[in-house]
Amino acid sequence: MTLVFSLLTIEIGIVSFLLLPLPPKFQNFLLKKYNELLNNSNFKIILIFIDVLISIMFVDSCKNGIEFFKNKDEIIEFTNNKNNWDLKSKKFYSQRNLYILGAILSLQVAVWFMSILFKSIIKNKSLLVELSKDNNSSSSSTSSSTVELQDKIKKAELDVSTLKKQYDSLYEQYEKKNSTPIESNTVKKDK
Repeated sequence: MTLVFSLLTIEIGIVSFLLLPLPPKFQNFLLKKYNELLNNSNFKIILIFIDVLISIMFVDSCKNGIEFFKNKDEIIEFTNNKNNWDLKSKKFYSQRNLYILGAILSLQVAVWFMSILFKSIIKNKSLLVELSKDNNSSSSSTSSSTVELQDKIKKAELDVSTLKKQYDSLYEQYEKKNSTPIESNTVKKDK
């Protein structure tokens, strides 16, 4: 049980260490070391053995724990019934093992998932840095294209203003022509 508790403590330490806001270079270094450790065949065998052993212990404690959950707590009689106390202690130990082993297995999954997340974060950060460098280098070439676009915008604004002036003058001419014949027609009808 000491080995199980030490494994739980190590995994809690790993999870809490991974959750610290460390600099990206240090996170990258830690993930490289973690991957090297996982790629080591001897460490893989030890890790698989520990996982299988913990899983077997977890299944056994589940089996014993569910068996005790089916039997409801009976009233403890104050007699020298040693079997009753043995059952209570077995129930306690199986429940304790169930919680500890479940925590170990869930923390192993959490460490695995967090390492995947950190790998993707570091990959995306490096991609973002590369893209920002590309944008900075291409900003000089885009500055000439923006100057050309601004010149085109000025020309278009000038064209729009001349078209507005032409429209206004044509509208005034139209109003003058339309107002004059209408008055003459109404005058002729009155006569």
